[in-house]
Amino acid sequence: MYRQFFVLFLLIIFSFSAFAAMPVQKLLQLIDYVGVDYREAIKDGQVINPEEYGEMQDFALAIQENIHQLSPIKQNLIEQASTLGRLVNSKASPDHVAELTTTMHRQIIADYDIQVVPNKVPDFNIAKQLYAQNCIACHGAKGAGDGSLSKTLEPLPTNFLNRERFRERTLYGLFSTVTQGVSGTSMPAFNQLTEHERWSLAFYVGQLAVQEKEATAGATLWESKDSHLLSSVEQLTTSSPAQLETSSGQDAVSTLAYLRRHPEALMNNKQSPLDFSIQELDASRQAYRAGDVDKAYDLAINAYLEGFELIENSLDAIDSELRREIEGEMTGYRNLIRKQKGEQAVNAAFSKIKVLLETARSLLNETSLSGKTAFISAMVIILREGLEALLVVAALAAFLVKTGKREGLAYLYSGVVVALLMGGLTWVVSTTLIEIGGASRELTEGIAAITAAFVLFYVGFWMHNKTSAAQWKHFIESSIKKALNKETLWGIAALSFIAVYREVFESVLFYQALWVQTNEGGQNMIVYGLATATAILSLVAWLIMKYSTRLPLRQFFAVSGGFMFILAVVFAGKGISALQEAGKIPLDPVALPSIDLLGIYPNYQGLAVQGLMIILATVMIIRDNRKQRNLNA
Repeated sequence: MYRQFFVLFLLIIFSFSAFAAMPVQKLLQLIDYVGVDYREAIKDGQVINPEEYGEMQDFALAIQENIHQLSPIKQNLIEQASTLGRLVNSKASPDHVAELTTTMHRQIIADYDIQVVPNKVPDFNIAKQLYAQNCIACHGAKGAGDGSLSKTLEPLPTNFLNRERFRERTLYGLFSTVTQGVSGTSMPAFNQLTEHERWSLAFYVGQLAVQEKEATAGATLWESKDSHLLSSVEQLTTSSPAQLETSSGQDAVSTLAYLRRHPEALMNNKQSPLDFSIQELDASRQAYRAGDVDKAYDLAINAYLEGFELIENSLDAIDSELRREIEGEMTGYRNLIRKQKGEQAVNAAFSKIKVLLETARSLLNETSLSGKTAFISAMVIILREGLEALLVVAALAAFLVKTGKREGLAYLYSGVVVALLMGGLTWVVSTTLIEIGGASRELTEGIAAITAAFVLFYVGFWMHNKTSAAQWKHFIESSIKKALNKETLWGIAALSFIAVYREVFESVLFYQALWVQTNEGGQNMIVYGLATATAILSLVAWLIMKYSTRLPLRQFFAVSGGFMFILAVVFAGKGISALQEAGKIPLDPVALPSIDLLGIYPNYQGLAVQGLMIILATVMIIRDNRKQRNLNA
């Protein structure tokens, strides 16, 4: 059983994003098509293209069916899909339908943490070659839908020069079409192309209808540095010209036109994490003012996960008090939005956070951290992230040695080695293939921490249970070697993997952020800091092994059982905190200090879970002790 669990957990971690994305990608494509093509079927409440209208009805029904394949299912998405079906069937205005599909599109991307940006700058030279090889026969040399095969196809190929259609299409929508094709048409899925090639092709066809005057005006706006109309690659890939014109005006449309032709201007423009936080918070404030509470909350979470959190360790090494203040203020800002407080309060909170972030920026001199700061930051990351994993692994190793089951160490260390290898793979994948978002990072850490908490809680109770006289006699008589069977050893391997990988996963992403903030000399100090912290942790492990194994076996079980209980509470607190940072669990603060080492964070939700675990452990121990006294009486 435990062996299967270990393998299953590896598969879940390795393919988490891919499994989550597969049904969602199809759903997003359907929603995008309804939003864009519906206006070709309906005008002024009348059907102008019966075939197109029939397709829109089919797509609307398919959207409702696909919503139920998502995990977890969101009730508001079900309601929105039902509303979309009614709008299509009642021949509602195209603008109304487009507005709803835009809302659904954005919510799904945010709720299911879908990767909607290219990992590197699209290459138009590659795209032109691919277009000539795969697209020109249908879409024509200039993209007007007049290729040599176009007249033989039904429906006709898309005219990429059509301005009305261009205004409604997003680059991500084009990428989805290239990736998955369009069922019922001659448009195939180009799965044989790499992700970079598909993004390059999407950007290429997405700029064919750009007018020269738009691109020129956009270049002027961009180069002036006075405009923050488009501050992220996600905005570039998920915003249509029509959406931007409605929300931000013609200048935003011109900027979009320029960046569609020159994505490198945005993607090669290294923006500091703190600048990103300020821009996302500003966008959040504007969304809240416009009445879009969900978008405002998502942007506020993004401002923390993709911005401030990446430099937390560096700032902590310089001014830990400022780091805590900023973290608290950003939490407060999210709660103001979640509880829908007044716009004035939200604006005031934004202004305060902006000043704090600018103070942090001046302290850090982010473009090149000093060698001392880089060394301390690198050391703190490993000590903070690695200590908990070390304690679990060292305690389990001491347990195996003390019980004479040294061959079980191979299982324990196999979990550690696999976790470290997966960490290395995470580094490679996150730097070359995909971008691991902040929400995915926290969600993975949160799930792993809570899983570890449950396992540690069980192990702790099992160890305590063996310390009573009757249970101890039975345990010895049945032999320790028999009790520690293959299933148990695979369970130990699984626990060591979970404990180590959750820390390695986050450490890898923090080190990536730290690496790009330092110059070459500072990067050497990062390596020294990492080596120093590793040496310290190795010493701690040696001390645990040396002194814990000197205890008599029964007392060792008692101490280890209590230690496992404590670690379970710590992991539960950290797991809840990670899920809160990902926006999956509410966070209501209380006036108590934060103790990161113990996983104690000042909010009702985390403290309630930890309190319940302590109460449950106490009740179980009292009941078990009472039961043993009755047996001995």
